[in-house]
Amino acid sequence: MINQAFITEVGPVRWLVRTAIRQFYKRVARQDHRMRLPTGEILRLPVGNNFASEAFITRGNVDWGSERLLFSMLDGTGVFLDVGAHIGYYTLYMLPRVAAAYCFEPDPRTRRLLEANLAGNPRTEILPFAVGERSGTAHFTMEACAAVSHLTAPGDPQGAGTQIQVEVLTVDRFVGERKLRVGAIKIDVEGHDTEVIAGALGVLRDQGPLVLTEAKPDALLFDLAARARYRVMAYVREPRSREKSFQELSATVPCPGETKMLFLVPAARAASLRRAAAALEP
Repeated sequence: MINQAFITEVGPVRWLVRTAIRQFYKRVARQDHRMRLPTGEILRLPVGNNFASEAFITRGNVDWGSERLLFSMLDGTGVFLDVGAHIGYYTLYMLPRVAAAYCFEPDPRTRRLLEANLAGNPRTEILPFAVGERSGTAHFTMEACAAVSHLTAPGDPQGAGTQIQVEVLTVDRFVGERKLRVGAIKIDVEGHDTEVIAGALGVLRDQGPLVLTEAKPDALLFDLAARARYRVMAYVREPRSREKSFQELSATVPCPGETKMLFLVPAARAASLRRAAAALEP
């Protein structure tokens, strides 16, 4: 089904041209192609990957500018944790301004695509682990669409996907064992983001990294943010006009529109993030 809202946001002519190019590689050339991300790194675009199509058509603006804003806040010294790394889009986007990137991807199918994108890059490390609230092992459901594969919670009904057993780490354990200084964390693990945050509270309190997450602005998310002394901000899209603005969200006031990714930011850095967002406005 054609997404008219997406076409409008990209621009009808740009959407048509970029979609035609993408379809050429998928249906005629039948080979992967590449694009240069806004921060300079080259991203390989697997022909059968829907996310790769979105990255190409938006020219590296998949998450409404959240990528660009996060990049603007990095200073090149801390490491980047990419939790749910998928094909490596966020890792490559942030790589010019981080000391190193650690990419967590438990799905072996997606991990092969990630390896192809990061091959030969000495500042990246791919880890075949899931990340959660507690270390241990868990069942991981590999869905037909790898982008929505996920950890399987106890009691979840058996779906159509194939289940494998994976090792689960917490951010606190991983960072402590590696003795890392973390600059930023991106989390996109299909409905389990708050579990990752719960397992990272020690790092958040001690080091204060920025967090970009696909979590929804619900009571649990705000509770975790408060425990870490963080605030919640996001690009919010107004449902009728579809205009986006960068706003701080509150546990006591309903979100005034749609969100795609949320920023968790230490209270002391909230004003700095707002200024950075304002500086990037067109």
